[in-house]
Amino acid sequence: MSRPDGKNQFPDFFTTKGPIPTTVTPLKFGKRTYYQASVNSEAVEHEFNPKPYLKPYTDNDDEMVDCGDMDEAYDIVLTKSGKFSTSFYVPSSLLSYIIGAKGSKLKALQKNTSTVIKVPRMNEKGDVKILGDTERKVASARTQIAIIVAQRKDRMPPTHFISIPIYSKSICENLTKFKESVLENPPRGVIQSIFQKPAKVHLTLVVMTLLDKEEINLAKKSLENCYNEYISTLFEKNQKHKVTVRGLEIMNDDPSNVYVLYAKVQMQNPELATKLQQMADKISSYFCQAGLAKKEYDRVKLHMTVMNVSFRESNEEKMSFDAQGILEKFKDYNFGEFELKQLDLCIRGTTKSENGEAKYYDTALTVSL
Repeated sequence: MSRPDGKNQFPDFFTTKGPIPTTVTPLKFGKRTYYQASVNSEAVEHEFNPKPYLKPYTDNDDEMVDCGDMDEAYDIVLTKSGKFSTSFYVPSSLLSYIIGAKGSKLKALQKNTSTVIKVPRMNEKGDVKILGDTERKVASARTQIAIIVAQRKDRMPPTHFISIPIYSKSICENLTKFKESVLENPPRGVIQSIFQKPAKVHLTLVVMTLLDKEEINLAKKSLENCYNEYISTLFEKNQKHKVTVRGLEIMNDDPSNVYVLYAKVQMQNPELATKLQQMADKISSYFCQAGLAKKEYDRVKLHMTVMNVSFRESNEEKMSFDAQGILEKFKDYNFGEFELKQLDLCIRGTTKSENGEAKYYDTALTVSL
């Protein structure tokens, strides 16, 4: 790696070809002689061909993908010709990012991994197929393509999410009372539009971008499989489990400069509370490993959004608000209870009825608990 001044920060072990220049120093201990090898950084610097300076790593970098979240549950098979092969689906709208201008990206991938990669034609559906002499080469090519796909999806708006819907008359009423009380003397940045609509209250477990019917069907199958394999062992079918929504917290550290205010989720039974968290975390990891979502945190933050500046109308400034007084007055506000009934695969943006009134999201799939 080189700096803007052309000098190396350290020897580039990963890109420099040929043996690494070293200096061997004899070290005598009693009657024995040991030899210590060290890298000759000056020699490496003289031989090194400077490359563009790479920006330092920063948390939540859009270009960074956690390879630990990549799908590892796939097959690489040995063909009759003695080659190793794997195939997988990529939405047609993303194929151009694998192919590149005049096929340049695809050619580079094939050269770097010593594989043959067959991609469906533009605007055609089908699997990407990889052939190689070894499993390692095929796996490398598949991982690189998965990273390209994940990076492109990160730049697109989410289309779906898994939620626990909150059907509770008391919570809806208390949410309305909370809003009316705050708006009697609203602090800086607080207006009516940033309050959550009672008809839309829910707990979000995982957010994803699904680009076609194939990915939506995969999401449905993943939710069903996750339930059958894991969730069904946590909660006995058709049992009533009450969840309490009480107390307020913010998503950042400065209460005078807030973007999201949410209510905390609790369960009186500690064992059930643990199971609820385990279910949320398992769903998140399940969808990440399926390549449908990106892992943001180690644990899902179970919460009910109460105020969010992203709810502002398009003609309103997306500014933060001051929540200091709200937190002091409503720190332990009891919104009420709801019953844990189901999991929904929700479609974002479907929150208004035909007459324009707020409603809950349309769902692609519902799984009863």
